[in-house]
Amino acid sequence: MRSPGTPPTAGRARNHGYEDAGGGVVPDGIQEFALGDVRVGSVPRVGCVAGVFDLFHVGHVDVLERARRHCDRLVVAVLSDDWALDAWGGRPFVPLLERAQIVEHLRCVDEVVAVDDVRSEWLTGVLGVQTVFAAGATDGVLGVDELDGIPAGLITVLPAGRGSRSPILRAAIDQRQSRSSNVA
Repeated sequence: MRSPGTPPTAGRARNHGYEDAGGGVVPDGIQEFALGDVRVGSVPRVGCVAGVFDLFHVGHVDVLERARRHCDRLVVAVLSDDWALDAWGGRPFVPLLERAQIVEHLRCVDEVVAVDDVRSEWLTGVLGVQTVFAAGATDGVLGVDELDGIPAGLITVLPAGRGSRSPILRAAIDQRQSRSSNVA
């Protein structure tokens, strides 16, 4: 584990049944974060973002930085090559160890864990997570529909991050996404 990054802005969760901050629809029971004042003596809020983080790009950085602003400690669960094979029908371009090392070196990330699946009891019991962040339409970061088994009250929806402007990277991501749509 690395030392904590920059202190975040604290906030309070509120239930929201209509739109997220980015204008997308948020299912009932999902939390959206509203920024607020820091509460003295409050229990540190642990958040988690899960994803493959293959072909790491600026959209991943956007989502991770947004998540970190909404918690005191950010844990990133990097999904295994086997998870990607099952979900996408192919292995990631970048091996798990390298993906985890890339994410680990971001200032906004406090801890990185490599996982085969995202399970509610493990997140809350072992890691002490109070919020699981979902990202809409950010390649490689789990969205609400991919967080099966996570109680809606634990999920906070973040707006999508920017997409890469690199035509070569975009082509590789689009190829993988078309391959994964054939698996479903």
